[in-house]
Amino acid sequence: MACKKQDTSEKISRAVYIEQTETGYRLIRKGKPFYIKGGAAHSQYLEELKKAGANTARIYDTINLKETLDKAEKLGLAVVVDIPLPKFDRDPEFYENQALFMLMKARVAQVVRKHKDHPALLYWNLGNEIYYPYFYNLTDFYNNFNILIDNIHKIDPNHPISTSTIGANKLRVLSIHRKSPKLDFISFNSFGTLSSFSKRLLPISLIWTGPYVITEWGVNGAWEAQLTKWDAPIEENSTKKAEQIKQRYHDYIEPMKTNNSFGSFVFYWGKKDEVTPTWYSLFGDNKKKTQAVFEMSKIWNNNNLAYRGPELDYILLNERGAGESIILSPKTEALAEVILPESKMKNLEYHWEIRKESWYKIHESILAENLHFQKKGNKVIFNTPENEGPFRLFLYITDESDYFATANIPFYVLKPNNGE
Repeated sequence: MACKKQDTSEKISRAVYIEQTETGYRLIRKGKPFYIKGGAAHSQYLEELKKAGANTARIYDTINLKETLDKAEKLGLAVVVDIPLPKFDRDPEFYENQALFMLMKARVAQVVRKHKDHPALLYWNLGNEIYYPYFYNLTDFYNNFNILIDNIHKIDPNHPISTSTIGANKLRVLSIHRKSPKLDFISFNSFGTLSSFSKRLLPISLIWTGPYVITEWGVNGAWEAQLTKWDAPIEENSTKKAEQIKQRYHDYIEPMKTNNSFGSFVFYWGKKDEVTPTWYSLFGDNKKKTQAVFEMSKIWNNNNLAYRGPELDYILLNERGAGESIILSPKTEALAEVILPESKMKNLEYHWEIRKESWYKIHESILAENLHFQKKGNKVIFNTPENEGPFRLFLYITDESDYFATANIPFYVLKPNNGE
């Protein structure tokens, strides 16, 4: 990577730069070492990010970017700005068709030129999971991607440039290192593979030991989850997610600090309907917070406060768990029950809903209509949907706090005469 040594005057003139020391690399911002305590965030949740003790937001698009940067600056947050690029595996023509590439180059330059001097800017993230091709491919991608890097450096010599890739793919890291050496550092999105991240990259340590950022981490992705018989991923409840996020930070993110890591971004600091409305979301309706937000705030603020919000153990449907691949007949009565810790059973409100399975799609979680729920404390009786297909029963638990707990359980509605 391009972590070249710079003379003292060049360093001082830059807003953000990378410094190589005897013990490794570090990110320098405003003349001081800067370690990222961040959230991969929606701009509407920047106040909550600051209150939780974070210092950086990763923003995924350039829509209303000036307003977002201004807001972050007032809050005292730095911002990593993603510059969206087409994915090479889906749209290679943007890198191989010169006319399309020149349009893309002009748009990238326009964004950089407009925002390069903003004091909240930390670095540019040139593309998220663009599936950088392996070095043996015959493609114009490398040359044109490098033109983008060079052009950004020319327009804005004061901020580094990275790109986010998936997991710890050794061949992809080596391809980026070999083909795009002027990229300042590599960023990684790593979920279930976070536990083996360092081990996976160890075999290439003689070739690449550069600085990096974990630009997304959190609970296991849906592609890493246990599946039902109809391939619906099974989601952990919010209590287990909070435990997992806490454990992963202490066991994996924190030790990386001494191994050339510039920091990390927990995913997703906001509300995101992908696979389900709750899979990655750290927030719910009316900005209610999950327990994971509390755990990250406890880490960032280095305190020992006790969590006082709602929790749960697990959810059952007709006395069966999600792993049993529950199949129900249409328009039949079903009973769901949430099992709670004994200490967390008072003053709780329960909201139930059923949504059609949306698989791995984004913004397509659709509520099932005309369903009636008969609530009895931590239990609910309902009639299953009339139409066949995969569904999920969702539960949201609230109390007088700013937090909520959630769980869901997938089931399949199948008419008996259709068999299995």
